[in-house]
Amino acid sequence: MGLPELKNKIQQQVESADEKILKIVSSVFDNYYKDEGTTDGIINELLEISENDYKEGLTEPYTKILKESKAIYFGK
Repeated sequence: MGLPELKNKIQQQVESADEKILKIVSSVFDNYYKDEGTTDGIINELLEISENDYKEGLTEPYTKILKESKAIYFGK
């Protein structure tokens, strides 16, 4: 069974499911995304950390880092 067929089958099952099954399915999805971490969740978490670092003055301007990197790797 391919992905489109599987999605169609699940959609049909969800349409006829009772409340108990829907709660179970919802819980499975919630736990899966919490455990695995979605790309959006990871990106948002990293952005939040970066923003906090910036607010606390813990970051350096990228131009300074770029200049230092060029000096190290290209002698400029």
